[in-house]
Amino acid sequence: MPSALRLRRRSDAPLVVLDAAVALVACLVAYRLRFEGVRVPAALATRYRVASVAVVVAWVLAARASGLYRRAVLRRGVTLAGESFQAALLVGAALVLGNAVTGGDLSRAWVGLVTLGLMVGGVAVRRALRAVRRALVPFGMFLERYAVLGDDLAARRLAGDLTRAPGAPFRVVGTLPLDTAPENVVARAHAQRLDGLVVPDGALSHEQAGRLAGALSGAGVDVLIAPGLGGLELRVARIVMLHGVPLLAAAGLTPRRRGVRSRGRQERLTRGVAIVGTRGIPANYGGFETFAENLALRLVERGIPVTVYCRSHYATAGTQWRGVTLVTLPTLRSKYLDTIVHTALSALHLVTRTRIRDVVMCNAANAPVLPFLRLARRRVVLNVDGLEWRRGKWGVAGRAWYRMGEWLSVRLASVLVTDADEVRTYYRVRHDTDSVMIPYGADRVARGSVPVPKETPVEPDRYALYVSRWERENNPVLVATAHAASGVGVPLVMLGEATYDDGIDAEVRAAAAANAVLPGPVFGDGYRGLQANALCYVHATEVGGTHPALIEALGAGNVCLVMDTPENREVVGPHGEFFTDATGLAALLRAVVVLPPAEIAARRAAAQAYAAERYSWDAVAARYVEVLS
Repeated sequence: MPSALRLRRRSDAPLVVLDAAVALVACLVAYRLRFEGVRVPAALATRYRVASVAVVVAWVLAARASGLYRRAVLRRGVTLAGESFQAALLVGAALVLGNAVTGGDLSRAWVGLVTLGLMVGGVAVRRALRAVRRALVPFGMFLERYAVLGDDLAARRLAGDLTRAPGAPFRVVGTLPLDTAPENVVARAHAQRLDGLVVPDGALSHEQAGRLAGALSGAGVDVLIAPGLGGLELRVARIVMLHGVPLLAAAGLTPRRRGVRSRGRQERLTRGVAIVGTRGIPANYGGFETFAENLALRLVERGIPVTVYCRSHYATAGTQWRGVTLVTLPTLRSKYLDTIVHTALSALHLVTRTRIRDVVMCNAANAPVLPFLRLARRRVVLNVDGLEWRRGKWGVAGRAWYRMGEWLSVRLASVLVTDADEVRTYYRVRHDTDSVMIPYGADRVARGSVPVPKETPVEPDRYALYVSRWERENNPVLVATAHAASGVGVPLVMLGEATYDDGIDAEVRAAAAANAVLPGPVFGDGYRGLQANALCYVHATEVGGTHPALIEALGAGNVCLVMDTPENREVVGPHGEFFTDATGLAALLRAVVVLPPAEIAARRAAAQAYAAERYSWDAVAARYVEVLS
């Protein structure tokens, strides 16, 4: 059956409703115009009602046959008049034929008005949808579906670029192998309900692309070729149509907003630097706390006074810790209010009780505090973190708050800092703003230099390590399932706990193998000992930028088994083995266990050298001193 006749697009059901409404309105208006002021016999009125129902059904079928249900017709620049005229003409012809067969009681003027109304209505509805299409994206309506051809670095990078900015009226649903035959591509395009296939630059010759486009044209699937963009150094902003030719719009080389909006003054640093937006130090929770601890200690070593604001229910030290001033303030212990309430109180204390002018703020969720700090003439270096709004733990309100935080961050921060090139690219694409990319750091930990903690019953070099909060996008259930399915004799140590989702805790424990060790969060020397003695490290996080635990695993020289995302590939470079599902991870675990000791040693040395070059805490602190000065 031709693809135009299939109810196979997610946008079909809403379009059926809209087109049915258009047909009913066209019939009603035509009836009023034809018989206004005229008394119509009941039998004839009934005939018109029956004919109106027939028009609704005929219009839906004709619109489908004419291609008006292809989601491509909702793209800007695509003409609709021809398809709408064809569909309306088919309905008009069917009305004339049916009228003749059934006795000719329907008015030819009514038939003509209905045909005209359908033609205009078909175009008007789709033009209206174009105008509001982006507003409907959160509801999953009218989204085009694309797949990327190939699975190499260029294809993954292109897929990441296409999905980077939210609000785009399309989604990338997967990839197709580059060596897939055209007939198989057509079959898979039908199976995946694709509207288009995106081809990276250089993946196919012009002749191959032409043959593929010809094979897919009958299936209603476009072939979109990414033009040569300097090896994809230029990033993709959106798909556009130029005189009917699909092109990928580059995000641009010179964003409208700079990363550094106001310069600091070296002499002001003698008043100190405040770090706000974290749970506090010594670190006992996550990445931002580790960052705050390492940055604060290194700033103090340079003679710069540092004040770190701590939350009362995480604070474990007094008012001073290793030369750092600690200010402990209360907050509301709530998933949604914990961070922002504490940061607001910290900002109030900072302005009213200290002379500090330079602030390092963590997390874009705290951006609503920026107007107050800037009005108080504080210079704010804001580390926005990763793309937190993508995390599954946030509902509509949480995602909206983070999106608002992004909007404020790019407009009010004195210096905008991102922790990965992929996140930096997102801000260039989404917000037309540059940022200063400063990654997290990692200490080089010699193998075996710190013992495995006694409370964790594992032997050095005989366990796999997983470190993360147990949240859906961090895939702890997948990791536990893969380890159990792998059948390897080495245990899996899963550090972390479920902070906001009690159900995931039960799922992890149910999926874990009998030899899995789940000690909860571990910090300090215990954590370093587990990193320094692991056989391999498993990183399954899908969302975010640079994850501290991953670069700490590199610094400890671990063989890293990593979820395949652009951000994770950026962090580990050539020193990772990548998986996309539990089956792939299980295979990697089985392969690592049988690696020769000499190869493991070589991999460990290469990973540590790579981490020392790219992720030194001293280099990170130096970059922050640079942007603060």
